[in-house]
Amino acid sequence: MTLPDGFVTLQPDQSFFETLYTAAPLVLVGTRGPDGSSNLAPKHMAMPLGWSGHFGFVCTPEHGTYRNVERTGAFTVSYPRPEHVLETSLAAAPRDGEGDKPTLAAIETVEAGAVDAPAVSGAYGVLECERDRTVEGFGEAGLVVGDVVAKHVHSDAYRSDDAEPEALLGRAPVLAHLYPDRFAEISESRQFPFPEGFER
Repeated sequence: MTLPDGFVTLQPDQSFFETLYTAAPLVLVGTRGPDGSSNLAPKHMAMPLGWSGHFGFVCTPEHGTYRNVERTGAFTVSYPRPEHVLETSLAAAPRDGEGDKPTLAAIETVEAGAVDAPAVSGAYGVLECERDRTVEGFGEAGLVVGDVVAKHVHSDAYRSDDAEPEALLGRAPVLAHLYPDRFAEISESRQFPFPEGFER
């Protein structure tokens, strides 16, 4: 491929996504441990899949989150607020020698209503999901897919027809992950210039 000046061609073993910043959502996936304890894990490879009520996140069988979903068939997805970035980071801390993760005590949780899994009480949005399938074959990772069976949006983040977007983002800014090592608080935006006749 011939590109204009200014591009750096990467080596085959170089990671594309570690050589530039890309924005992604940052969510906390909640699951139930084998002993009934709450487990939370931050994920940035997480997204809605289509428009029919499916949500997926990438994980590996090495992680408790993956195994918990396989065992229980349920998970939640909480969208934390930017002021909770420290707590969100603490959810990624390793477990101790007994298999416990004491840092989770810093995150206030609530029990989901439709599935047996914890959710983050201070989140601005929460999805409750039942496992649909796990798609393997992405190297060591798999795509965990859930059917969304319940969804909740905090009133200060709720987009209604009469909500002014800038005022809404001012009240409830969005937390974004800039892979691999930064985060951003999105409190300003601009209308996207969709062409006339555009349809989803």
